[in-house]
Amino acid sequence: MGWSYTTYTIANYGITIGLVLTAIIGVFATFFSSKKGQEFVIERVIGVNPTKAHDDYDQYNGQQINIKDLSGTIGGSSSERKSLFSMIKQRSILFVGIFCCFIGGMILSITAVIMFQGCVLTDVRIVPGDDCPEYTMDCFVFKGSDFSPITQNATFICDPLTKSTFPSNISDATAWCYSWILRYQSTKSVLDQLGIAIALIGFFTTMLAVVVYLGKCKKTIVLSIAYIISCSTLIIVLLVFKWSFAPLTYAILSVGLALGIFGLVLFCILPDTKNKVSDIQMLSNNGNQTNGRGNSTSAGGRRPNPATKIAAAQPRSNDQAARIIRK
Repeated sequence: MGWSYTTYTIANYGITIGLVLTAIIGVFATFFSSKKGQEFVIERVIGVNPTKAHDDYDQYNGQQINIKDLSGTIGGSSSERKSLFSMIKQRSILFVGIFCCFIGGMILSITAVIMFQGCVLTDVRIVPGDDCPEYTMDCFVFKGSDFSPITQNATFICDPLTKSTFPSNISDATAWCYSWILRYQSTKSVLDQLGIAIALIGFFTTMLAVVVYLGKCKKTIVLSIAYIISCSTLIIVLLVFKWSFAPLTYAILSVGLALGIFGLVLFCILPDTKNKVSDIQMLSNNGNQTNGRGNSTSAGGRRPNPATKIAAAQPRSNDQAARIIRK
């Protein structure tokens, strides 16, 4: 007896979810296990150093002024300022590192899912009149907008080099076909799947690097919202029109959705360098003005009258002004 639609679905999604969770847990365990593990995840898995998001903040670490934090105002001693900046930076790096590990695990899991979908259990959508895939597959027919097939057992068997044979009494029908294809694999087919996986990993790590590079910037919000809207829309469209039930499709779109959420979280947890810069400039200017007023005070403690200087510089009469002009 062949596999039913329910058993195929459970195997397909169950193994895929297991591969994704295994990859995410493995990345977290490696990242937090040791310093070498952290370096391995940053350099080989994520491809982005989370501390790069704090480059703009680091350049203000040595300013000799008071810095206002959420807990109040901390004095201007060097040790206190360095402690404050270190605390804020380490806290945000922790959150950024956690999200990077989560996204890195999802990106890494794409390789495992692609290998599983392309070399072990494959699924294909076909419509009436399509040619059968290159493997013998069990096909389950869906009527109209139904999300369950007309029968739990395979409606027809699709053999290679033949046409799909849909029931004649069903209109607006689509079919999802499943097959275990591990025995048909060769070295070339496995390498082809690895090439696809490496290309997708490179694409998503580049998108992650762009988000980390932008950091606390309005462009980060725009890009993150674009990720979320586009991926969410594609997921809804694919489900409504039944264009794909493949776990790999939704895993890839979920990575894009996670990148958008990560961008918004990154914008919220990073320190606001612009406000720090304005505080630095304002406090520095106030200090300079105070020093200027102190230097302009006379030795006797009295300030010179500006009106006296102006009056002394002016000529006392028109005759004096004329003599000055003649000279």
